[in-house]
Order: sequence, then structure tokens, then C-alpha cells
Amino acid sequence: MKFLRISVLLVFLPGLLIGQNESKYDVSISGFISSESIFDTRQTVSAREGDVLLFPSPVNEDANGADLKGQSSFNMFSIHSRLRTRVAGPEMLGAQSSALIETDFVGNSNSVMSMMRLRHAILKLEWEKTSIMAGQYWHPMFVASCYPEVASWGGGIPFAILSRNPQLRFGFDLSEKLSGSLIALTQRDFSSPGPMGTSPVYLRNSGMPEFDLNLEYHNSGWKLGLVAGYKEILPRKQDLQGLKLDETLGSWQGNAYIRKDWSKFTAKVQGLYGQNMYNFLMIGGYAEFIDNQTDRITYSNNETASVWTEWLYEKGRMTYSVFGGYSQNMGLTDNPEAENEVNRYGRGNNIDYTYRIAPRITLKVEKFLIMGEVSYNAAAYGTVESDGQVTDTETADNVRVQMHLKYNF
Repeated sequence: MKFLRISVLLVFLPGLLIGQNESKYDVSISGFISSESIFDTRQTVSAREGDVLLFPSPVNEDANGADLKGQSSFNMFSIHSRLRTRVAGPEMLGAQSSALIETDFVGNSNSVMSMMRLRHAILKLEWEKTSIMAGQYWHPMFVASCYPEVASWGGGIPFAILSRNPQLRFGFDLSEKLSGSLIALTQRDFSSPGPMGTSPVYLRNSGMPEFDLNLEYHNSGWKLGLVAGYKEILPRKQDLQGLKLDETLGSWQGNAYIRKDWSKFTAKVQGLYGQNMYNFLMIGGYAEFIDNQTDRITYSNNETASVWTEWLYEKGRMTYSVFGGYSQNMGLTDNPEAENEVNRYGRGNNIDYTYRIAPRITLKVEKFLIMGEVSYNAAAYGTVESDGQVTDTETADNVRVQMHLKYNF
């Protein structure tokens, strides 16, 4: 409790101090209180004690043929309650200055769940047609103007991107209807896998940041955009003999999206394709090849393709919505030789495909929201072939029923 009180004070302290000079700084504090109740018809692969759903667990039968993963579960959460401080500052270097710090109580793992964690912390300078932003914010593959507004936490993973990263972002307007940004970033809470487990050290040891480019066209309720990025990781600094190893793995990722807003109706579609997509909470990763004759180590990306769509219709205080997503394991970019030992690092390596259909209803009264969502989830588990493809699959499915209450302030 002492740590919690100190953490809350640190979040609000900048606002209290800056607020002493009202002539230069405009400080606002906001957030929401969240309460979720979740029922699953079977066990799931998930985070935060089942709260953040990825896909159903594979079928695992005992000696009597009973599915050990077929047990239902129920839980309740308030960990996503959020605090946010925004600062609109004075003009600096001919630009409008601003800042944002945001936190919740999710923690960075189950062991520190309910502890305060950093979500966003950014500072920004905006000129007439350009801007510079530095700090921790959404990964550019998570498109803030076109993302799943689902009731369940996770933002549509593993079909859509979810990642926040320390970054330096340069934004620019090419015209009134076309804008973009160039971003250099590193990893922290959303990291790549490797021989030492999941860690940001693999990207850091490559000696270069990840680079991304985003372009968006917006006009008359339409938003059309493209995002492309490249990262390079160094999984091992030494080979099996203890000698220095400089073998890196380069990976590309990208997405294309369309959003259209009418007066009461919104439609969104996004397609993604990438290599080593583990750090985005998607299926995928990479394989390590070790030559049994020479001990030479090389790597091969596991490719992932995904598509999702969301449709929303507002009528009075009610919003009727449906989300659908599909993700496909595309296998490895390079196949191992017969004499290679293969180590696989990733998520869902034994999944051929997974999909979700999730309708929901939202009632909004002033700042109070009640969301009900039912999602059907399926994953096809099977045998992993040498090329990373999955065969002889068996589908595991799950139904999640969720009631989510939220009070914004």
C-alpha cells in the first residue's frame, strides 16, 4: 500500500507542480475505473491470469479420453483502471509543446499484477506541418486511427498489433489530406524471444533501432494507410564454442488499413504480414539452425499473415458492434538442411491458423459504459514440419462471455 500511494503521488505530482503557473501550462487529469467479469468455456493461452486472451489451449486428453484443458473458468478484474495527465505547454522553438504520462495497474507480468506500470510517457513539439515526439508510445504498427475497439483487453490480439515502445517519431504533413511519420524505436515490455527467453536485449545488441514508416490519407470520413518496418536482432553473442558470434536476423513487417466513418456507422479493415511477429503479441517467431558438422548458427524467420475487421453501428445510447479476425502461420522463410539441429523461438509455432468472431453491445450513459461481449475463438493445433508449416491439425475452440463496466473521468 505504501508503494501504491507513492506511485499515485508521482503520477499526479507533475500536474500539481505545473499547475502553479497557469499562464504557461494547461494541465488536465483523466482516466477511468474498469471492472470486468469473464467466463471461458475452456482453458486458454492468455496473460494476466486469463484476462488478456490469445487463443484456446490445445486439446489434452487423459487416459480416459477426457480433455484436461476442457475446464471452464471465471474471474473478475479491475487492473485496467487508468490514470492520465496531459500537459499543454507554451511555445518552444517555434512549436507548440505538450506532454503525456499514463499508467494502469496491469503490471508487466502475473507476479506483479495489480502493481502500477508505465503505459505512455511522451513529450511533443508541433510545428505547422511537422512534429517531433519522444518517449514511450504505441508502436506505429498499432494504428491509433484504426484499431479494434473490443470490450476484451488486448485490442484484438493475436490478429491485430498490440505493442508500446520507447521511440523517437518525426511526423510530417505532405498535404492537407496526406500525412506520415518516420519512427526509430527500441523494445521494452513487448520484446523478441530468444535463447535467454523473451528480452529486449536481442534488439539492443544488434546495435541499431527498429525503423518504421507510416503514411495515411484522410478525406471525407475515409482513412487509408500503410505502415512498414524493419528490425534486426542478435540472438546470441557467442557460438557453441564460446567464440564471438555476429549472426543477426533481420525481419520485415507491414500493414494496410481502411476506415470509413458515416454519421452512425463505422467500418474498419486491416491486413498484416510480417516476420518474427512475436513482440506484437501475434503468432510467429523464428528458428535457429545449428549445423551438426560445423556448429555454424543461422536463423530463419517465421512468417505470419493476419486480417481483421470491425463494424460499429450507433443508435441512441446503444452501439452494436462485431469484430472478426483470422491469422495464418506461413512457415519459415528458409528451410533447414537435413544435418541441422532446429531450435524454435516464438508463439503458436504448432498452430496452423486461429480465428475469432466477437459481437458486442455497448450502452453509454454520460461517462458510464456497460459493454457485453461474446467471442468464439478457435485454433488449429498440429505437427510442426521442418519448414515451419503445421499439418495434421485438430481444432480447439472456446467461448468467452464478458461483462465490462467503465466509468470515465
